[in-house]
Amino acid sequence: MPSLVKSDPFLRNHLIRDAIGQALYEGMRDDSAIHLFGEGAEVKVHYDAPQIEADFQDRIHTLPISEDGNTNFAVGASLLGVKPVVDVIAGDFLYRTLDSIANTAAKLDFVSGVEHTIVIRAEFLIGGPTTGQRPEALFAHIPGLRVVVPSTPRDAYGLMHTALHSPGVTLFFEDRMILDEDIEEDDLHFHLGGAVGSRGPIPFASAYPRNHWWKEGIWPPDVTVLAYGVMRERTEAVVRSVEGKVDFLDLRTLYPLDWTAIRSSVRGSKRLLIVEPDVAYGGVGAEIVATIAEEMPGVRVRRLGAPRATIPASASLHAQMLPTSEEIARGITDWD
Repeated sequence: MPSLVKSDPFLRNHLIRDAIGQALYEGMRDDSAIHLFGEGAEVKVHYDAPQIEADFQDRIHTLPISEDGNTNFAVGASLLGVKPVVDVIAGDFLYRTLDSIANTAAKLDFVSGVEHTIVIRAEFLIGGPTTGQRPEALFAHIPGLRVVVPSTPRDAYGLMHTALHSPGVTLFFEDRMILDEDIEEDDLHFHLGGAVGSRGPIPFASAYPRNHWWKEGIWPPDVTVLAYGVMRERTEAVVRSVEGKVDFLDLRTLYPLDWTAIRSSVRGSKRLLIVEPDVAYGGVGAEIVATIAEEMPGVRVRRLGAPRATIPASASLHAQMLPTSEEIARGITDWD
């Protein structure tokens, strides 16, 4: 299938968005219940996925500038058998949807007993105190919600397929800080069960091993490293440059987490580092290191993340809030 994304010089990146568009197209082709909702939905589909516009115009619904109302509208549609994919554009706008998502959508199956599927899309943007925030940890905290943050086109494609066919509510985040030039050739291909080149869904709670030395029977590792989103590429580059055996996992889903892979690796390494792009205080990394520290006495844990500070308007200053390569390298190697 050809690329669904038109060339657009104003896009910072398009490869992950292209993969999401392909998954949505295939999902809508195979399941007439899937509809797209959102502010400017018709315009966005026109530029991002013109084949969806051409083939499924009657299932694209542009809604008013009312994020909470739009997600509530999607909840009502899901009770009628529709599978809404709601685009709220920026992750910051999700704060306006907390009632409809946390109090209504997340509790719907428990309260009504009606099986429903809702996917809520949002982007992590760059720069700005109200347009660059990352609320993923907030939604991971709420029962009834899943949280997905792919770092490659392959993972975006496979995880969107899973979200479209999984009862419940999935928050699906697109990290716009991931640049096309940082995506490697292997990550352009789609896979199922680790077989690069095949197409298909990727299960939730399946962290992806980004380095392969352990497959050669070299065990245990010196340290276990976890990352997600934009920090995956930077962390992986550091992992490849340092000495020692590093077991590096891309989390991909923040809820549910792949506790099986995390625990298995940490039992061998006895050292755990998580690198996250979100505010470290009260974040996903804090939950992971707390759980491991409670369950595995003697394991040494640490986390790197952004400071608990308001994001500046400057994109370059925002980028400086993320953990640096030097900080990651020290986190991996300096345990004295």
